[in-house]
Amino acid sequence: MERTRKSFFSTGVLAVAALALIAGAIELISTKANAQANRSWTAAGATGTIDDDSLAIARFNNFAITLNPGATGTARVRYNITAVDGMNQYCPATQSTIKTRFRNSRNTGDTARLQYELKVTNVLSGGSTTLYTFDSNGISAGSAFTTATATPAIDFDFAQNVYWIDATLFRTDAAQFVDIGSIQIWENAGTACP
Repeated sequence: MERTRKSFFSTGVLAVAALALIAGAIELISTKANAQANRSWTAAGATGTIDDDSLAIARFNNFAITLNPGATGTARVRYNITAVDGMNQYCPATQSTIKTRFRNSRNTGDTARLQYELKVTNVLSGGSTTLYTFDSNGISAGSAFTTATATPAIDFDFAQNVYWIDATLFRTDAAQFVDIGSIQIWENAGTACP
């Protein structure tokens, strides 16, 4: 009787331990797969680099970049796009997603406007090419931040190229406003890398 109880106890403990290990492995694999699929390059508006010529009229405000109260003109801001593990998961990618969180009080773009270009330079041959252009004109107007989503055909190759965003915030009427809240980019379609 004692021997049966020990055997049953040992078998039961081993079964529970085995199930726990299997459940943990499944969770780990599932979490890793989801993390890889959801990785992206992100930048809060306030992480950009303001051009020296724009320092007098632009400022960081919480997470965003905006023009100073009462200031008018054009401010230029740049964002370096760095390789993020899992961002470029396709070889090649046929499509990427770009989400831009912004605020613009003038929908026509005549007195307030946000524009940016996503650019690439090959590290060996130089030059620069514009891969994508964002323009807030006609997308949204109001006092709240909004998100615009685009899906351009961009294949990121960080082994051969450097990427950056060159943005301009424009305002001729000090009562208007224009802000960059955030930008998020990732590849979303193509041939999976080996």
